[in-house]
Amino acid sequence: MAFVIAGLVLVGALCLVNLLLLTGIRRKLRGRGGQPSGPKPGRPMPDFSATTLSGRTIGRADLLGRPAVLAFLSTTCPMCPTLVPHLVEHARSTGLTADRMVVVISGDDPAAEALAEPLAGVASVVVEPSPGELTGVFRVSTTPTTVLVDAAGKVARTETGPRPLADMERAGI
Repeated sequence: MAFVIAGLVLVGALCLVNLLLLTGIRRKLRGRGGQPSGPKPGRPMPDFSATTLSGRTIGRADLLGRPAVLAFLSTTCPMCPTLVPHLVEHARSTGLTADRMVVVISGDDPAAEALAEPLAGVASVVVEPSPGELTGVFRVSTTPTTVLVDAAGKVARTETGPRPLADMERAGI
């Protein structure tokens, strides 16, 4: 009988350890372990400089004066392609111009080009290797991450997930 009780205690302890490990893995995969993805609201937008697919250099100073949206996507992210049509629709419905919407795509070139194609003329698209410089500067750990910046260059909101557009519209961006 003592062996049965000891066995049950051991199995119970192993189940508890397994549950704790799975909870940690789940949080890590969802981007909730440690720092949240993207810059904190209320802080100044990080200084950056990047070259878009059209060859234009874009930086922090170019986004000052009016609200802007920065979206971070990855070619390895299964949710990222679902955000692209929403970004296009949001830009068209709100009148947000391509110089006010920056989309950073991390990953290999052929897959990045496929993600970037529908954004032509709608957003300033930057493609970088993974992990990339802009992703690091903006502290993006999970994709998709969308960063809303106000006219003064402060981060108004940072959202993770494939449908942050309702929040953008409520914020007036």
